[in-house]
Amino acid sequence: MLSPLRHIPGPYLNRVSVLRALHGQRARSWISSVHQLHLQYGNVVVVAPNEISVNGDPKYLHDIYVKNFPKSQFYGQFGNHGHPNMFSSLANDVHLRYKRVLTALYSKLAIFSPKNTTRANLVEKIGQLVQAVDDSSRTNLGIDVYSLFASLAMDVVLAFELGASNGTDLLLRPDKRHIIISHRQVALMGFWTTLMPRLWNWAAGTTILQAAQKIEAWQLSIYSHAENNVPAVPATANVSTLEALKKHGYKERAAYSFLSDNIFAGHETTAIQLTYLTYELSRPANLAKQQRLVDGLREAFGVPGSSDAVIDDLERVDTLPYLNALLDENSRVHTSIPGAEPRVVDRPYLVTVRGGRTVALPRGTTISCQPYSVHRQREVFPDAYLFIPERWLAYEGEPEDEFRARIKRQTKFMMPFGKGVRMCLGMNLALIEMKLAVANLYWHYQSRLCSDWCEISGRASEGPANPIGMGESSQGRNTTDEEKMVMVDTYTTRPLNDECWLEWYRHGEVVQ
Repeated sequence: MLSPLRHIPGPYLNRVSVLRALHGQRARSWISSVHQLHLQYGNVVVVAPNEISVNGDPKYLHDIYVKNFPKSQFYGQFGNHGHPNMFSSLANDVHLRYKRVLTALYSKLAIFSPKNTTRANLVEKIGQLVQAVDDSSRTNLGIDVYSLFASLAMDVVLAFELGASNGTDLLLRPDKRHIIISHRQVALMGFWTTLMPRLWNWAAGTTILQAAQKIEAWQLSIYSHAENNVPAVPATANVSTLEALKKHGYKERAAYSFLSDNIFAGHETTAIQLTYLTYELSRPANLAKQQRLVDGLREAFGVPGSSDAVIDDLERVDTLPYLNALLDENSRVHTSIPGAEPRVVDRPYLVTVRGGRTVALPRGTTISCQPYSVHRQREVFPDAYLFIPERWLAYEGEPEDEFRARIKRQTKFMMPFGKGVRMCLGMNLALIEMKLAVANLYWHYQSRLCSDWCEISGRASEGPANPIGMGESSQGRNTTDEEKMVMVDTYTTRPLNDECWLEWYRHGEVVQ
């Protein structure tokens, strides 16, 4: 029988066996491999007997994610405590039912509103972050910002999900951060979780099995505490996510599945973004970008009045042009989830392969875009592998209408939080959390790479910083900062060594 995908370009082995795709994902090399396939074969390539990857045309992003093809079984394994949740739901109607319960809580209006606790909690946690960096700067010691930002993100998301009085205090208590290590250990099992769940226990080994058990026991403990310590809020204020779920009939472990998914993803992806952004700003070739950020902060907020002063104007921070450009570019180059977002064709769908031929995909075909490749379209993003935040601002002499058209086109090729109705529910919380963190840190401090941690690549006088590689093949000797900050080739990435050490100095101090 002839394959319905026989006219889709790609290697022969991909047409007849799923083994290459499975091996690539298990070996943490698949994102790079698919990216190379697109460079070789064009925007549409076959990656498995019943699966294709598409790239290069925003029409695909719109059709697949905005028009909302159903999710593939890949996502079905992300349930928790024996129950599904919004992320793991495959059917569109089920997802919509779940989403209606929580959308209002996660809206930008609700997060920014002074009547809700989220705003005050964000400011409090940012103050604790500044203090943690201050402690390091006074001793001239480097700090592992990957763990620091994971602590911030965990503290913020737990307070949001369970209420401020039921959250964690990892910023204040580094001795409790072992739970973050456990989450990282379990995150290593992404391939087995999504594609080989029946072999998960066999593949995990004792250490990861113990980490998974530790996480679930920790989760159930904090949920139990929150059940018995319901925060009192005014009638006009939002309740916690847990209480909202309970009001809609989701009780105990059925509700906990939602919470665990939000907590795992919410702390992990935010930590990755903040780590890579502060790393980029600390590289010698990017120090001018760091200074431009500092200058913009000083122009907007003046000089800090004290060592513990906190920028708490969410509305103004939210609109700072260069800060927004930095976040946009970081999420393009170092997107937390670079891996494919697979969906299933539920109606006849046409794709156009290299050479202009139109191919009809049958129902049941798995189709996906991977953000890593979408974000590196050279005709949309010149020097696509380089970190250039200025591409999100108007160029000198660029007419306003041309600038707006360019940004509109660039935005069509961005999916750091997904696309369409299934895009990340926590996006608004994550964005303002990151903006507040970066604004407050660089309002007080300047950062540099820690020379005790790595051989520092490049000099300030040299051109743009080298791109950071994807996958262990880019690791080299694992001695320079560029080698140590290689992105892991998995659905959700992270720094290859699970660390990033930076030194922080108050403005005006002599940097060694």
